[in-house]
Amino acid sequence: MLTIKPNQSIGPISLGMHRTDVAYHINSLQLDCRNTLRRDIFAKGKLVVDYNSRDEVIAICVNRDPQLAALEPDIFGFNPLQQAAHKTIMRMSLKGQYDNQDPQLGMSYIYPALGVYFWRDASPETLQKERQSQRFAGAEDYIWYEQALQDYQQFHCVGVFAPGYL
Repeated sequence: MLTIKPNQSIGPISLGMHRTDVAYHINSLQLDCRNTLRRDIFAKGKLVVDYNSRDEVIAICVNRDPQLAALEPDIFGFNPLQQAAHKTIMRMSLKGQYDNQDPQLGMSYIYPALGVYFWRDASPETLQKERQSQRFAGAEDYIWYEQALQDYQQFHCVGVFAPGYL
C-alpha cells in the first residue's frame, strides 16, 4: 500500500523531492520506468510523477491497476480506487471540500485545501452524448456503453499536487 498524505506525499515520494531522490526510492521497488522531460511513468502507468523546471516533484498520481497490490493507495484508512466513487466522495467530504466550480466536475473532484484530486474517464452525461453521436447502435455498442457505465462507478486515479499545479 502507498499511504497518501494530503499536501505532502504518496508512499516514498514527496512533493518538492528532487527527481534523483525519486529515482532512488523507486529503484528499490524495481519498477519499470519511462521518462519524458517533466514526467516519470512507473509500472506501465500505475504511478506517475510530474516535475517542475527544477526537477522537483509537483504532482504524484496513482492509477487503478488491480495487478499491482503493492502500489494500491490508502488515504485516511481506505483505498479510494477500490470502492464506489460516491463513497470516496462522502468519506473525503469529512476531511475537506471539493471544488464545486471545477468545469470537469463529475469526472474530477479536486480538494484544493488537501492538495488531493480524484479522476475518472467520463461522466454518464458524456458517455450518453458519445453513444448518441455514434452512427450504429448495435449489440457491440450496448456492451461498450454498459462497460463504460460500470467503469464510471469507481475513480481511475488519485493524486497529490503542489499549490498552483491544477
